[in-house]
Amino acid sequence: MLIKYAVLAALLALVGCASITIEKTSSMHRLSVDQYPELSDDAPLETLTLAMTQNMNYLNALKDGHVFQYGPDTYTAKEIRDSMAYFMSVINAAKGDKTLLNQKLRDEFTVYEAAGSDGLGKVYYTGYYVPLLNGSRTKSVRYPYPLYGLPKDMIKVDLGLFGQTYKGDAIVGRAVGGRLVPYYTNEEICKGALAGNGLELFWVDSRVELFFLQVQGSGTIRLEDGSEINVTYAGSNGHPYRPAGKVLVDENKIPLSEISLRSIKEYLAKHPDDVDRVLFSNPSYVFFRQSKESAIGSTGVPLVDGRAIATDKKIFPQGALVYVSTKKTEFTKDEAVSGQSTLTRFALNQDTGGAIKGPGRADFFWGRGTEAETQAGFMKYNGTLYFIVKKR
Repeated sequence: MLIKYAVLAALLALVGCASITIEKTSSMHRLSVDQYPELSDDAPLETLTLAMTQNMNYLNALKDGHVFQYGPDTYTAKEIRDSMAYFMSVINAAKGDKTLLNQKLRDEFTVYEAAGSDGLGKVYYTGYYVPLLNGSRTKSVRYPYPLYGLPKDMIKVDLGLFGQTYKGDAIVGRAVGGRLVPYYTNEEICKGALAGNGLELFWVDSRVELFFLQVQGSGTIRLEDGSEINVTYAGSNGHPYRPAGKVLVDENKIPLSEISLRSIKEYLAKHPDDVDRVLFSNPSYVFFRQSKESAIGSTGVPLVDGRAIATDKKIFPQGALVYVSTKKTEFTKDEAVSGQSTLTRFALNQDTGGAIKGPGRADFFWGRGTEAETQAGFMKYNGTLYFIVKKR
């Protein structure tokens, strides 16, 4: 064991500093009251109530003194719990009165704006959803693609144990001859690196759908008898996530303005010889576990459709009440894009993702079903993001 840690320490000394980026500036700014945006919510109140109730399960599990960082300010878990409860009382008392709600927010809450990619609040929103895959518990001609559970030989190293400089960072690998080497890539796993180890949870009928299940992080497997089983994120191979769509844009296969989940799937269906090359361009691979819920966030609680976002958990407080201001896509009856409309909504910061890095990125959870998949697949909009806490 001592030899193993000595090897890890030597490895970190050689490569750690080159792979870690330290946040130099604040991720959010406290606003003065005259800078507060006009807040309004475009979704049913009961979904917000459910989301906040479930979010309290995460907050209640924390010690009262657990600290959250909101830009220049710190709050304890107890303060955040009290803030959430009070906010819900304000929402309920306002009864849909936008003017009353905004006045109470100005009087009794502090609002912080995410710094964004430009330091001025520009946040790029994408969307995610819960995919539904057809699968089986046994391999067959119809179901040839394995969905894997977490490998036992995978080693995750918390770099924070080696110094505060690396706090919040980790690397993933496997031990080979007394050395820690990177874990198998997506391509290596798909070509059989883990075959025969008993890690197969299910077998599914589509490589492409399995790939996008990994991108989303959770989903539902519909078995041959019609029953459905939920699966959720259990871990990853530690390699960086690279969007498959970027390959198609770089090769001028799909114009950047037209790239979407739908256009990628349509292209791969028409060009099966390109599937390997496009999917293997992403070295990241996600492992799953069975779950009672169809979508569990990084806070460990179920996500409510349209009421959760994923951000970089290294810089934004998990479980925080947020206000999302961006756009959504509008469609005609035959599902053609007809335009855009505003999306303004209170939500909870309850998730994270491999592609969601820095203060200028957020992923909006659309939920389950065909409409959620369509909205998530087309969401590529700039907007702003605010964090809300009761004033002391």
